[in-house]
Amino acid sequence: MAPAMTDGMQTELRTLLRSCVQCGLCLPHCATWLATGDDVQSPRGRLILLDEILGGRADAAEPSFLAAFDQCIGCRACESACPSGVPYSLLEYGQDLAFAAAGSPAGWSSGPALPAPLIRRLSSVRFLRTAAAAATLASGLLRGLLGPGWRTRLARAPGGLGRLPRLLGSLPRSPSADEGVVRLLNGLIAAAAGAAAGRVEDPSPSATVGPESRVASPDILFFRGCANEGLMPGTSRRLLDLLRRCGCRVDVPQGQACCGALAAHTGDGRGREDRHRRNREAFGPGPAPADGGPWILVEASGCGHELKSVPGELAGEVLDATEILTRLSLPPLRPVPLKVAFHDPCHLRHGQGIVAEPRRLLRGIPGLELVEPAEPEVCCGSGGAWGLRYPDLSGILARRKAENLAATGADLVVTTNPGCLGQIAGALADVAPGLPVLPLTDLLWFAARKG
Repeated sequence: MAPAMTDGMQTELRTLLRSCVQCGLCLPHCATWLATGDDVQSPRGRLILLDEILGGRADAAEPSFLAAFDQCIGCRACESACPSGVPYSLLEYGQDLAFAAAGSPAGWSSGPALPAPLIRRLSSVRFLRTAAAAATLASGLLRGLLGPGWRTRLARAPGGLGRLPRLLGSLPRSPSADEGVVRLLNGLIAAAAGAAAGRVEDPSPSATVGPESRVASPDILFFRGCANEGLMPGTSRRLLDLLRRCGCRVDVPQGQACCGALAAHTGDGRGREDRHRRNREAFGPGPAPADGGPWILVEASGCGHELKSVPGELAGEVLDATEILTRLSLPPLRPVPLKVAFHDPCHLRHGQGIVAEPRRLLRGIPGLELVEPAEPEVCCGSGGAWGLRYPDLSGILARRKAENLAATGADLVVTTNPGCLGQIAGALADVAPGLPVLPLTDLLWFAARKG
């Protein structure tokens, strides 16, 4: 809920608002403006609305204002693009004002929202596993009834039924068995090399390229994350294997909870605070070693962005997996002669400012060619619970992202956030069915595995 406005706060907010010169440079980076072409659905339009609300020229409870702020996906691309340094916190405050005036919890205003209690269940590992099994079963039945083109045929159906293929295909997945990753990547390598390379043999490993400063045998506290643990346990297991091969001492603390991001997305402030408290208890506070460790490793970019905002001391520094892997001495890496496109999750690129590290890891794999898609800074349309509330807008953005990734000519797409992975995989199934998506750490594990 928005705090009561004091004169000092009014002055500070108006000063920040005046720093926006309405140049419009943020517009081509804003996902909702790209999907709608409506200036109200842009950072500039929302800030103009906020100025009208603060000046008493408009009512914050007006449904159109509430919808404008609610439909902001929260990707923070505007903040990265703004030449005047206008902070994203202004849009967050505008959301708080609108939701408070309307008596609606943050994230639940208008539009085709699923019930909040149902979406909040997505932080339950057991619920996620059940949902994944149900989605797999439903997809198989639909394929059997409607044939290989079931997705396209069903997408033409009216109403909610037409959204079913994308919802079923947008659940994050990665191969559970290690053999599935090996088989997929060996097949891609064979296809990329042409028919003459039908017999793929493991090439000789080669040392990776990385930063000059390396850390030997660090202590790592592993954050599981509900999406990774519930939907992609194989990927987490392979990352743990890679870390131990790097000489890390890894501990998975008991009692840890969901990071709290999903509760924040659905307006459950108390739930978010409870999860922060439980993670503080699981990960600290504790005496920090002289070298500043241990590191708290987070696989999912969205979780990392949330955990870095947890108030109070933790036992170590919260770092994204790519940040840690670039600091380690990786095992010798075998060549992976593929064209690979990296998708930047918004909470990695804009929320945490991590851009170079994943690319450094990919360029360190011998034989790999990194190809860059157009609009790397634009959101894929997942946005945590946002894509479930606004499936039509989300679908437009997913297709735009999939088309940009396919246009690179890549053999493989990799990313570091489960929500993005599921969103892009679902869209690529329509745009480029032969282009797979994997977690970046699965690719690194493949390159570093023993013969």
